[in-house]
Amino acid sequence: MPAAPHVRGAGLRWAAVAAGAALLVTAALAGRPAWSAGGDGTREDATAVLARAAASAGVPFTGTATSSGALGLPDLPRLGDVAALVGESTRTRTWWSDERTWRTDVLTATGERGQYASGGQLTGWDYERDALTTGAPLTGARLPRPPDLLPPALARSLLAGPGGLEAAALGAAGLGERVVAGRLADGVRLRPSGDDPQEAALSTVDHADLWVDRASGLPLAVEVVDVVGGPVLAAAFDDVALGAPDPAALAVPDPPGAAERTAEVDVAAGAATAAPWLLPEQLAGLPALQDPRTTGAVAYGTGLLRLAVVSLPADQGRQALRAAQAAGADPLDGAGDAAGRAQTALVRAGALSAAVVLVPGPREDRAYLVSGAVQPELLTRAAAQLVDDPPERRP
Repeated sequence: MPAAPHVRGAGLRWAAVAAGAALLVTAALAGRPAWSAGGDGTREDATAVLARAAASAGVPFTGTATSSGALGLPDLPRLGDVAALVGESTRTRTWWSDERTWRTDVLTATGERGQYASGGQLTGWDYERDALTTGAPLTGARLPRPPDLLPPALARSLLAGPGGLEAAALGAAGLGERVVAGRLADGVRLRPSGDDPQEAALSTVDHADLWVDRASGLPLAVEVVDVVGGPVLAAAFDDVALGAPDPAALAVPDPPGAAERTAEVDVAAGAATAAPWLLPEQLAGLPALQDPRTTGAVAYGTGLLRLAVVSLPADQGRQALRAAQAAGADPLDGAGDAAGRAQTALVRAGALSAAVVLVPGPREDRAYLVSGAVQPELLTRAAAQLVDDPPERRP
């Protein structure tokens, strides 16, 4: 895979945003033993384990976990801690009641930074700065957060979407049993697009290994590797206790004298809101994983093959394209030729690829950012469809 051009400014910022979006819907170790006590290695056994993992959001727990990534995203303004989150090691402590009520603290050498979900609201608490942040969206398009890389959340994202569990189960294989955080777990290896080698060849992810608690179905570890054998993402519990967390730990802090501020709209949420074009329900043969009528940032895919797309305001698209071209980004092979007029720029960073697509029009230009842990060929397919069958304007 060629080295990524050093793209500065808007071009790389938008590429990083798309990569962050892709991380929420895609995700590493080889050489696991064959399926043992957890089953006889059949696809039916693996499917049963995956079904329990997909339904694990209602399993309450308290635990600490370590996640690490090797994605090398740039550290740019308005990207917050995303570069560190997916490019370094992060240790967290979590109290989880359900999807709307939880707390996750990022543990550092000098303190902790907490996020509290309660009543559909998200509150941030920075212990070191004695500061509260309110108003960040709990759901919808946004940059990744520490809770997104917890083993249960990461595993469920890999199984999400229409037919996600069925797609993931195709070609899934049992890995035997393993002890994670003192608990017996059954392992399943997932591969992109199941048994279809042509579709699998479009992904830069080789496989993802899920280790699922045999007693509860809670995913305890997730390991993702790319096609060259390098780590992409890994997350595992260091310790975990099942059962309802202490209600006192979930109480949103209200310390006297603490500084309070309203959360800024992060760059991914802003892009989704400002997106001018209604994206299709299917792109490059992949189904949408969100309703395109409700957001301007849409993920597409099945199993581990995932693609994230944002339609950009024309001025931002032109700015991103110029920045990428000035930094030496190559055109996306085939996408411009398909329409005879589209301008494109391809940025690659490890397992991730992102393309800016600008389509000049008689009245206004159209621009898109297409990204994912995929080969450029899939970006070309997506770009050609957007150019040849242009979407309508969002209401």
